[in-house]
Amino acid sequence: MKRIIATIALVIATWATSASLSAETLKGRWKLISAEDVRADGSVARYPWGRHPVGSIVVEGGACMVQIMSGDTPAFTATTPVNEQMKASLLSSYIAYSGPCTVNEAEGNLSLKVEGAWRPDYVGTDQKRYFHFENGKLIFGTAPNSIRMGTETLTRRLTLERVQ
Repeated sequence: MKRIIATIALVIATWATSASLSAETLKGRWKLISAEDVRADGSVARYPWGRHPVGSIVVEGGACMVQIMSGDTPAFTATTPVNEQMKASLLSSYIAYSGPCTVNEAEGNLSLKVEGAWRPDYVGTDQKRYFHFENGKLIFGTAPNSIRMGTETLTRRLTLERVQ
């Protein structure tokens, strides 16, 4: 009887360990909660897509997709004529890119070869992003201090929650 209980305990411990490990994998679909550009001290310098960004990251089968937009973009009706001001507003408040990617879970990074993007000059580039997990959330972003804003160098920090 003690042997059966010990075996059951071992099976449960193994299952619990594998379940917690699989929860901390980049693979799957992630919903954006926040997007911030932060200083080295951790303070927020700016919100690149406003305080209410909308977006997702999908990592599946060797392919990745990133899509982010401002949730504060003005609404346009179907009858609103497209003008330069509208184009500029939309272009500055939206990004999207996708392509094949390689995930290195052990090192906490992802390399994406951009095949399609909201800007033609992004196509063909290699984008490396870094990630880790905090309290069940995915923290995803650029290399530390790789974004310039005036004289400051910042780090883009996206916080996401798993959708599936």
